[in-house]
Amino acid sequence: MSIRRPTAPRRLMRLAACLLAALPAAAQAFSCPALTRVGLSDLGYSSYRDGARFRGTSVAIAEELGRRTGCRIKLEWFPRGRLFVEFDAGRVDLAMASQRNAERERSGRFIPYATTRFELLLTKRGGANYASLADFVAHGKGRLNLTRGVFYPPEVQHLLERLQRAGRLEYVNDYDVVFKKIIAGRADGTFAPPIIHLLHRRRLGLLDSMQAYAVSETPARLVGAFVSRASVARDARDAYADALYEMVADGTVQKIYERELGAEAGRQVFQNGVAEILATIRRPQRP
Repeated sequence: MSIRRPTAPRRLMRLAACLLAALPAAAQAFSCPALTRVGLSDLGYSSYRDGARFRGTSVAIAEELGRRTGCRIKLEWFPRGRLFVEFDAGRVDLAMASQRNAERERSGRFIPYATTRFELLLTKRGGANYASLADFVAHGKGRLNLTRGVFYPPEVQHLLERLQRAGRLEYVNDYDVVFKKIIAGRADGTFAPPIIHLLHRRRLGLLDSMQAYAVSETPARLVGAFVSRASVARDARDAYADALYEMVADGTVQKIYERELGAEAGRQVFQNGVAEILATIRRPQRP
């Protein structure tokens, strides 16, 4: 009795079925974009240059997102102010480490994966304590340097404009410049979350010479990725959201933060849990 061997087309079909079964679930339900361009900026432990490599929480999250969806990603570096110009023009598909705001949601779907809280960071030569940014604006004398392209809520933006009119605030291209100017004595501090300022303080030996103040105007806010509505199809946006949901739910994102920032600082990012993050991802999205 002869054994009938499968024909070549049938063998190929069986092989394709096996390969499909091996892919992550999110990759089976949609068509990946030909290439997903991921925008990064100088944001401390969120994303930074290590020689020729990009490293940080945003990098690790984007790479894991590509692995889970089976989609090909390309990491691209921009000054923060330039990143959202490219995003709005459809030349960046994912903008990482972004805070939610209505203007940006016109261009992209917001998918959170962590929380952040901005702090007033000052050199200790000032010698004062501040419970609020308003207190610093009204009674302090220090000069701040900030990075262009960072979103601030209206109550903070109003106070920063007062500082600028008083000649106590300057905008520069990135946080590397900010901290170089602080060391040179050309600025007294900045306004940034720990994930940003800790890296620069550790690198430059500024941990003991600067003080961070958790001011009242900046409660913890969600931070995540914006996925372009113009360049990424809705099914792909949904698949990226599903993958990020799983990464938060199974603790992958939390482990990335602990690995990059250190165990204690990483745990503080998620000290209030992840319920709000997961609920926001699962809310119905407009087309």
